[in-house]
Amino acid sequence: MVSEAKLKSKSGKRNVLLIPFILILIVTLCYVGYSFITLQIEINNKNAQLQQITEQTEQIKAQNQLLIRYSEDDYKVEYIENIAREDLDYALPEERIYYIVPID
Repeated sequence: MVSEAKLKSKSGKRNVLLIPFILILIVTLCYVGYSFITLQIEINNKNAQLQQITEQTEQIKAQNQLLIRYSEDDYKVEYIENIAREDLDYALPEERIYYIVPID
C-alpha cells in the first residue's frame, strides 16, 4: 500500500510538471510559426520590390543606350526628329499622323 501511495504522488508531480512544459512548448511553437510566416511575407515583399527595381534598371539602361547612340554626330538629326515627333507632336510636311482612338 505504501508503494501505491508513492506511485500516485510521483505521477501527480509528473502531471504538475508536465502541464507547464506543454504550455511553454505550445507558446514557443506558436511564436516560431508566427515568426516564420511574418518572415515569408517580408521576403515576398522584398522580392517584389527587387523585381520592380530590376525592371526600372533595365528601362534606364535602355534609355542610356539610346542617349549614347544619339550623342554620336551621325544620329543628332535623328534625335531631334524623334523629340519633335514624340514630345512635340510635329511631323514632316509629307507625313500624315493618324491617331487611333479605342472604343470604350
